[in-house]
Amino acid sequence: MEFADVVTARRAIRSYQDRRVPDSEIEQLLDLARHAPSSMNGQPWHFVIVKSLKTKKALAAIKNKFCPTEKQAYPADFLEHAPVVIIVCVDKSRSFGRDVENAVFASSHILLGSHNLGLGSVYMSAYTAAEPELSSEIRKELNIPDGMEPISILPLGYPKGSIPPKELRPLKELMHLERF
Repeated sequence: MEFADVVTARRAIRSYQDRRVPDSEIEQLLDLARHAPSSMNGQPWHFVIVKSLKTKKALAAIKNKFCPTEKQAYPADFLEHAPVVIIVCVDKSRSFGRDVENAVFASSHILLGSHNLGLGSVYMSAYTAAEPELSSEIRKELNIPDGMEPISILPLGYPKGSIPPKELRPLKELMHLERF
């Protein structure tokens, strides 16, 4: 698939087929994530791969517990049905104060790579400065050591059903030359 097609066709996927994702494809996605930019080339990433239904249910409950009012229409219950959930973490000592940025770059590589492989995913936050207990509870659930920060939750699977086209704002509304 052409890169532009991967970028423009990728969608947020929250419904998955009951179909196993091969370990080789998971490894391929994590290898792509290793190539993401990172502050001072610290390469701070660690990836927790979750397949257990019990753990996926616990993650969904944690996300729902800390779901902001404006996102109540998007409960995290669908995590239970994703064949795989990847938690992107960063080693704070290798992040040079850029924990979130480092993890988001790696997560973006996984999101785009998953679409290229015919898989679907959606970005979910495991960290927010406004609610530090979210990452704290995820850290505890997954036995993530101190000094490691869970930043992203990426459910992964083969999309179920049709995927509607994405509505985009016109580029002219977003583009500013020289000054805003």
